[in-house]
Amino acid sequence: MSRLKPILYLLLILPFYGGKAQGQSNLIRAEQQKLHFVKDSIDYVNSINRLGMLYHMKDVDSSLYYGMMAKDLASKLQYPKGKADADNVIASVLYIRGLYQESLQLYTEALSAYKVQKDTSNVSQVTMNIGNVYMSLGDTAKGLELFRQVMRTGRTDSIMSLVYANYCMSNSNLSDDSTQYYINKTRKIAASYKDYRVLIAVKELEFDLLLKKGHNTEALKLLGSTLAEARKYELDDQEIYLLSSYTTFYKNQPDSALHYAWRSYQLAKKKDYVLELIPILKNILSYTQLSGNKDQIISVQQLLESAMAEENEKLKKFVGDYIKYNTIQRDNTVLSLVNKNSKTKIVLLIAICVGGIFLLLFIYRLYQISRKHQRELEQLNLKVVEQNKTLQVNDEFKNKLFSILAHDFRTPLISTISIAGLMKDNPEFTKAEMEQFYGDIERQASGMLESFDTILQWIKQQLSGYQYKPEVLVLHDLFGESAAILKQQLDAKKVTFSNQIPVHITATSDKEMLQFVNRNLLSNAIKFSPEGGTIVISCGQDGNAITVSVADQGQGMDEQTISKLFSVSSNFGSSTQHGAGIALSMCKDFIQKLGGKIWAKNAAPNGAVFSYAIPSTV
Repeated sequence: MSRLKPILYLLLILPFYGGKAQGQSNLIRAEQQKLHFVKDSIDYVNSINRLGMLYHMKDVDSSLYYGMMAKDLASKLQYPKGKADADNVIASVLYIRGLYQESLQLYTEALSAYKVQKDTSNVSQVTMNIGNVYMSLGDTAKGLELFRQVMRTGRTDSIMSLVYANYCMSNSNLSDDSTQYYINKTRKIAASYKDYRVLIAVKELEFDLLLKKGHNTEALKLLGSTLAEARKYELDDQEIYLLSSYTTFYKNQPDSALHYAWRSYQLAKKKDYVLELIPILKNILSYTQLSGNKDQIISVQQLLESAMAEENEKLKKFVGDYIKYNTIQRDNTVLSLVNKNSKTKIVLLIAICVGGIFLLLFIYRLYQISRKHQRELEQLNLKVVEQNKTLQVNDEFKNKLFSILAHDFRTPLISTISIAGLMKDNPEFTKAEMEQFYGDIERQASGMLESFDTILQWIKQQLSGYQYKPEVLVLHDLFGESAAILKQQLDAKKVTFSNQIPVHITATSDKEMLQFVNRNLLSNAIKFSPEGGTIVISCGQDGNAITVSVADQGQGMDEQTISKLFSVSSNFGSSTQHGAGIALSMCKDFIQKLGGKIWAKNAAPNGAVFSYAIPSTV
């Protein structure tokens, strides 16, 4: 679960303005209004540079636009500081886009210019930003050394509050006491300049320190007061980061973490902090996956895909704008050197080649970033496809089940209607024939009733589930009750029912579930028993397990049939076997819910034995 880090971006903005805290949107509007009344060219360049830096968190394309405009005007005016400030803006945009090497090159150029101008404040600021680039490149030692280099100057101006804060945030090896030391120094300098934005960032560092020490109550209280302060000063970007801190605080409570992550996303979306949408959505997706809600996961994945696709398009536009800018700059350089001597022209050609190589490297770098986004989108699409496949498999199972049930009702109904029609159209039938027809209708109706009961049990199981009600059950009596219910079937086929379960054997289980299984096993044994056959019910006890067996004297089954007995399949067999398959699959499910297992095998010399084992006690 990632967490946003606001201080890094503060380092890029604050050197251009300080004092009374204002929301970034308000600062942008104020600077744009001021721009209309600026008459002096130098002031105009400075104002454009400020706009470029203010826009970098909300709209990097606008930030790049103002940076390039400021650099072009500063070059024409031969205004070195304006050009260095513009390089600083452009380098910051390249850094945000992940183009660290290109950013490092421009920062280095700006640093050299500030040193020539003896602008010590901006020397410290750019040195610090270069340190951030090295940290992002994974060279922690180099980055921290650059921070220490600035700290060794002993300066106490506003930039130093950011240096101490950044050093504190980036150095994971600091002890708690050292961390508190740098927090105090940051607060002291920021307070002296009434820099409320940094003061709020300091409180975030204190929040992290309190969490590290395990002072969760104090940390939560501090976070709440800091959030209220950020809202008071309309610091939208800080509010987004503070809501992210709530997500970190509630990382072990996914529902609460998701609540604050969504609030952070909604605020970023509302205030157009587009650069934060993707990391926030990745955070939301991580916590949503913990919930296991497939619909919500797919919804968040779609939002993330959309944000990444939009960001990818913006990246392509950014590349085009920057290449176009470089091309224009190069063309201007060429035009300015046309009238120089041949030696200068040779140097120009070399510079063009170098510029071309740089552009190729730049394009290749952007291509790598674009491919990375594309791979992430493909991975998300694969997840959605897999989830759709799972839903399709479930839907196919339901369709097969409905087809089987429809067939079980349709066949006996057609037969019953045919018999009734035959009786109606032929009144000359004898009494014996009529009685035979009545018997057929009665058997068909009984079969449909049994199927209907099976369906009701299935629906009850799938939709509402059974409430497990354990009670002490005498197994001998249970089969006696089942035999009484099926007495008509036993008598019709003259089947002998032999209940050999000892009367003293009891089990603590759910009667409704167990009787459903007993009735179905006994009913199937009657169906497949020959006329005048015998069905034997036996029982054995081994430790805490009781095994019950129902044996008939039918023809038995082949191995393929046995392998499919306890599952529903569209290829199971006849209509009768369809109904048996549904009932037996439910028997298996019920026995498993009771903590047991069920199986079947052929008996010697003929017949089949269906058995189940359940615990004797709960």
